[in-house]
Amino acid sequence: MESLSYKVDMERREYPLMLVFNRRQFSRVVIDPHYEEKHPDITDKLILGLVKLLDGAEADPVGERDGFKYFAETLIWQSKTYRIVLTYCEEDFLGVINAFRVKEIQL
Repeated sequence: MESLSYKVDMERREYPLMLVFNRRQFSRVVIDPHYEEKHPDITDKLILGLVKLLDGAEADPVGERDGFKYFAETLIWQSKTYRIVLTYCEEDFLGVINAFRVKEIQL
């Protein structure tokens, strides 16, 4: 009998997308699919929409390792709040490590 467990395609997916982030020009976005394991409601299409919101933005890195700078940004897309974790190095791509919905905090 076949297992009904959810399988994730662990291949990174690359999309052409011209944008400027931290005054750097990027021509493509590479999405790591591991977000799918815990966040099946998130799609590459939604992630690309979030990344487009960063065009022209500047942000401070939250960390740096092996030449890669890491960023964690909170963005609002279609009246919902998301967190996106990104990276880049000296290449011309912006990498998406994770993306997920953030529950709004009631004050």
